Amino acid sequence: MTPAYVTLWLLTSAYAVPLGYYASEDSCRTASSQLAVPAAAQVLCVPSEVGQPPGAAAQAQASEPQSSSAPTVPPDSAKVAAAGEPFIGDDKAPVVMAYWYDYQCPFCRQNEESVLPRLIKDYVDTGKVKVVFKDFAFLGPDSQTAGYAARAVWETAPDKFYSWHKAMFDHQGEENSGWATKDKVIALTKTVAGIDADKVEKLMTDNATDYQKVIDADAAEGASMGVTGSPGVIIGTQLIVGAQSYDQFKSAIETALGKK
Repeated sequence: MTPAYVTLWLLTSAYAVPLGYYASEDSCRTASSQLAVPAAAQVLCVPSEVGQPPGAAAQAQASEPQSSSAPTVPPDSAKVAAAGEPFIGDDKAPVVMAYWYDYQCPFCRQNEESVLPRLIKDYVDTGKVKVVFKDFAFLGPDSQTAGYAARAVWETAPDKFYSWHKAMFDHQGEENSGWATKDKVIALTKTVAGIDADKVEKLMTDNATDYQKVIDADAAEGASMGVTGSPGVIIGTQLIVGAQSYDQFKSAIETALGKK
C-alpha cells in the first residue's frame, strides 16, 4: 500500500526532528540530498504510516543508496509566477520569497510561528521582501478546502489575506480530522474583520474548478524548481527545504539583496 506521504527526519545522537512532508519517497530523498547536515547526523525518509523512525530501521534505511530526480529549471524566486497569487509586502520589493505550503502541515505552522513574524518585521515591513504564497495542498481533503478558501479570501479581501492565513494556522488541527471542512473554515473566516464570509463561501463553490487548476499549477511550478514538499521556500536562487531557522532565511535574503 502506498503511504499517504513521506516525512523527512533529521536524526542525531541526541534528538530526532521532522523537517517536512513530501508526496513520495523519491521527492523526499531529493530534498534530503540538498541539506547540509553535521557529519554525525542522518536524514531519513519515513513513510507516514511508520511515524517516528525506529533506530534499527533508520540505520538500515540510511545506508541504502538514494535516488534523485533533478528539477527541470534552477530555483529562482524572481522567475516564479506571481500574477494573481496572494502576497504581502511591496509589489516592487527587490527580493521575492516564494513560499509553498499546506494549511495542514505542522512544519509549515512551525515556520509561521517562529520565522514569518520576524521576517515580516525585518524585511517585509521595510519594503525589502515580497512574500508570494504558493499552494502545495497535498495532505488530503482539508488541504484542498483550505486552498479554495485562501483563493476566495484573496479575491474578496486581499488586504485581509495574511490575517486570515495566520488565523488558519493558529487554529490548525490534526490532519484530515475535519478541522478545515467548508463550514468550519467559513466560521473561522467570520471571525476575521473585513472579510465577507458569505462571498468567500460562494466563490469556493463557484470557482472550485478554477481554483484547483491554480493550486495544481503552483505545485507543478514548485516541483520544476525543486520544491517537492511542504514547506518549501525559494529566496533568490536558494531553495530552503522544511522547517528551518530564521537565520537561514535571513542569510538567503541578505545574499539576494547583495546581488541587487
